[in-house]
Amino acid sequence: MKIVHVMECFAGGTFNFLVDLTSELSNEEHIVIYGTNRENTPKNFKDLFNKNVKFIKWKTAQREMKPLKDIKALWELYTILKKIDGIDIIHLHSSKAGFLGRIVSFLLGKSNRTIYTPHAISFLRLDVSPKKRKIFIWMERFASFFGGKIVACSQSEKEAIEEQGIKNVTFINNGIKPLQIEKEENTSNKITIISVGRLSIQKNPKLFNDIALEFNDNLNVQFIWCGDGELKSELTSSNIKCTGWIERKKLENYLANADIYLSTSLWEGLPLSVLEAMSIGLPVVLSDCVGNRDLVEDNGFLYKNKNEGIKDIKYILNNRVIIDKYSLNSKYLFSRYFCLNKMAYNYLEIYRS
Repeated sequence: MKIVHVMECFAGGTFNFLVDLTSELSNEEHIVIYGTNRENTPKNFKDLFNKNVKFIKWKTAQREMKPLKDIKALWELYTILKKIDGIDIIHLHSSKAGFLGRIVSFLLGKSNRTIYTPHAISFLRLDVSPKKRKIFIWMERFASFFGGKIVACSQSEKEAIEEQGIKNVTFINNGIKPLQIEKEENTSNKITIISVGRLSIQKNPKLFNDIALEFNDNLNVQFIWCGDGELKSELTSSNIKCTGWIERKKLENYLANADIYLSTSLWEGLPLSVLEAMSIGLPVVLSDCVGNRDLVEDNGFLYKNKNEGIKDIKYILNNRVIIDKYSLNSKYLFSRYFCLNKMAYNYLEIYRS
């Protein structure tokens, strides 16, 4: 089967998703049409994929809406796809590729071979104005008329899409390989609370900082943020350690030595970083947003605001015995719903159908 993946955002969780999916489906032929690299795109990205993956640069693709450039990107994508013989599936990843790609697949007569995975659909963004979010909703509705099946990353993302009157939506939970490292047993009085990701509006580092400030006088509580980004300056509390972008092995060691995973995200599709934490048994305290809602079931807490988040962390600190229970439940939920082999199998079934 020849599967063509189209992705403008060639970085972050979407990039990792594609590496894992193509690796797990190594018996298929994969072609990746990719847009501009970003600061957290690995320099050796081709080495991270299997040898069965080929690459084509989508030179005119860019994230922001710019009509003239988007028309050029649409035409370039049309030209690229038209030259590829024997396409069985076109798999579009994230909103820009999803919008332009569905128009192109319609023009090529391949709508019935096209699926679109939003990876946190554009109109969930809270870093843009309400007017712009309405434009994103209109664009998603408009693109849906060109056909193709939408495959959300989680049930809550599927529901958010359907709430906008968009049809032909299903979902496949994101999945990953469990981290090949054991969670360290904590025999001290100290608790480490960790988060992983880009320091951007989506991840809401200001809330992370505000929560950490509440524990500034408690020398037994440390906060760690693994990642970097334009909002690094918002992490000002003295009990926060920001590691910047670090190599994979160091990141896994930080997770293995942590006690609680804290997400302050404003929106998600279904966060891979939380899945990694769950795979080794970290209890979770997650902001109540799309994507995060699918990851809490007696393995931690969902919170709606800063005060609730602080209250939930204090509850765990005052009931240390519950950490073991939440840890086991995180591992169980991960293995039942969010393993890579299950995700890959479900995508393969959709490709075949």
